[in-house]
Amino acid sequence: MDTYHILNFHQIFAENAHCLSKRLGVDLIKDFKPTDGHIYIIFGAHEQALTLMACQSQNRTIKYIIINGEPPQSPVLRNKYYLSLMKNNIVWDYHPTSTAHLKTIGARVWGQYTFEFPGFKNSTEREIDILFVGSSSPRREAIRDMLKNKYPNKNIIFHLDWSMSDPSKLTNELLRAKTVLNIPYYDSGILETHRINKALSCGCEVVSLYSGHKPTDDFYEKYIYLTHDIVDFFNEERIDEERLSYPNLMTTLSTSLIHNKWVMSELVKN
Repeated sequence: MDTYHILNFHQIFAENAHCLSKRLGVDLIKDFKPTDGHIYIIFGAHEQALTLMACQSQNRTIKYIIINGEPPQSPVLRNKYYLSLMKNNIVWDYHPTSTAHLKTIGARVWGQYTFEFPGFKNSTEREIDILFVGSSSPRREAIRDMLKNKYPNKNIIFHLDWSMSDPSKLTNELLRAKTVLNIPYYDSGILETHRINKALSCGCEVVSLYSGHKPTDDFYEKYIYLTHDIVDFFNEERIDEERLSYPNLMTTLSTSLIHNKWVMSELVKN
């Protein structure tokens, strides 16, 4: 694996890059110094898309594997340089719906990527009853307001900004929370597994709206609670059926690495 390196250009993927490095036995490097014949697995490629394209145009022996974590509606997918990278290199994508969209625009999706995080344990009492972390949207604001009005005795915290973008700060906040909400920003039919997996890795219970992609919903229902109405969910008498553990989730999802390692070996040959 000496010809392979992992690069990360956005701090939100820092833990994912670290975990993939351990899974694949590939070095996670801080500085991008293009080397003849080397292959770079890249998180957050949209942040440096023009630079990456320029390096590759000057040296055709350099190859990339682009990890895409953006849904079809994301403005990132209107970045012509990022789109060009995905058309001219291998892509590992995070969801079947996103993959289908990328293929319509000519992206070379050859594998699936799973957002993996280190497992964390909490030794203190969880004082936040309900937590949400993500950008502001009308739906998220409305759910926040309805929850606070309906459950005044619960400690409900919504961070509708980028104040938790640092991974360690987010981890510390999640370790204080009993339940984390997943409220999609886009009506994309994609379950936001980056948020879900991170919360599960910190030992939180996760309550999510159904995504509409039945195979993914059916799979994740073993690990999280899915509902059509988050506000009423907390008012229902329910039997707390035990959910499968985060390590079980990662063990199951890591089977995709078998195919990805095959892709890597084929790139070396060619």
